[in-house]
Amino acid sequence: MSSSNSFIITDSAAKQILLIQNNDYTLNGLVFRLKIGGKGCSGFTYTTGFSSPLEDDIILSKSFEFGTIHVHLDPFTHYYCQEGRLDFMFDPDANEDGFLFTNNKEFLFEGKFFQDESLVPSHLEQK
Repeated sequence: MSSSNSFIITDSAAKQILLIQNNDYTLNGLVFRLKIGGKGCSGFTYTTGFSSPLEDDIILSKSFEFGTIHVHLDPFTHYYCQEGRLDFMFDPDANEDGFLFTNNKEFLFEGKFFQDESLVPSHLEQK
């Protein structure tokens, strides 16, 4: 387990994760996960949700006065998402809500960034 000062979990996100975990019995044994969902010209897309824990998960934890939140990331996602902000947005007027991850280094991952080998995780290369 690790904690990162560069990975921020807002109070709003933490409260929503706890609310969901405490009120949905179908999530017993599952963990909250942030994952890179895809890659486009403007950078990555991100998904959140609940899934089974994985052996190689990296867990980012943050304690709040109302509880401790653990966010699980696979090694690939962790490599690219070490600096960012996980928030929960709720806009009843637009009938929109959901988790939002803002990557502080997204500008590095636009276009064909993988052509710069310094931005590609060497520990994840295929052997």
